[in-house]
Amino acid sequence: MHNLGRILSTAALLFAAVILLPAAACATGASAPSLADDTSTSGAAPEPAPSLASDTLTSGATPDAAQVEDASYDALRVSGVGIATGTPDLTTLSLGVFVTAETVAEARDAAARSMTNVMAALKNQGVLDADITTSHFRIYEEYDYSRQTRKKVGFSVSNGLTVIVRQTDSTAAVIDAAVAAGGDHIEFSRIEFSFSDSSALEKEAREAAVADMQEKAAQLAEFAGRELGDLKMLSDVPVDADAGRYSQSDRLLAASMEAAYDTPIAVGDDDIAAIVYGVYELK
Repeated sequence: MHNLGRILSTAALLFAAVILLPAAACATGASAPSLADDTSTSGAAPEPAPSLASDTLTSGATPDAAQVEDASYDALRVSGVGIATGTPDLTTLSLGVFVTAETVAEARDAAARSMTNVMAALKNQGVLDADITTSHFRIYEEYDYSRQTRKKVGFSVSNGLTVIVRQTDSTAAVIDAAVAAGGDHIEFSRIEFSFSDSSALEKEAREAAVADMQEKAAQLAEFAGRELGDLKMLSDVPVDADAGRYSQSDRLLAASMEAAYDTPIAVGDDDIAAIVYGVYELK
């Protein structure tokens, strides 16, 4: 549940917006009274109440304030959060080789040999050609600034790959094979676990989010001494695309590779989140 805190922080902003709109304000189109002060004014003209022209179910957008114009009912708006947990089945690795030599030709040749070995090792571990993509190739001058002077030491070549491993239980073996093939030239910058198909988890999370919203709405109506009416508007709120993904830095990965053992990789469980927002009638 690596991103649960961020997901709940997003939802908290919505929860803070739960309000009751009086029917009188809805019917006349007048602005809702200020929560801070019922008697004082700032001199500015009140903003008209937002409108809800019809009963609507929407997706992908958060409704603004409870949209009520010429409506004959009091409105309650509330949000809900749902979390579904699963085990990722894809690993994405960002790796490459880095070589420094006196000349461009020497650096390029050494990097090419090392990368050829790395790619062969990846394929020997069952990684598909289509899942190996060059992410960058750079050549630049290398300088030494350690003695407060700028001294040229040669040229560096960096060649990077993005690699998809379609069986997460093979991740450790793929990493170890790449390290052995690349030797001292190998670099790792990122490891990420994800789902090849998250649709089932997304459905489960949305179902939980709607149930959470309905439970909160029923509680609020009860606490206010009112009866909960029909759902007038429902919206699915977009969640951060990174939610439900786990990543760790190359320093953690490098530390594990320094040990004289197979590289330990823990996939763990990840979360898929859904947030919904609804407007109910209060009786």
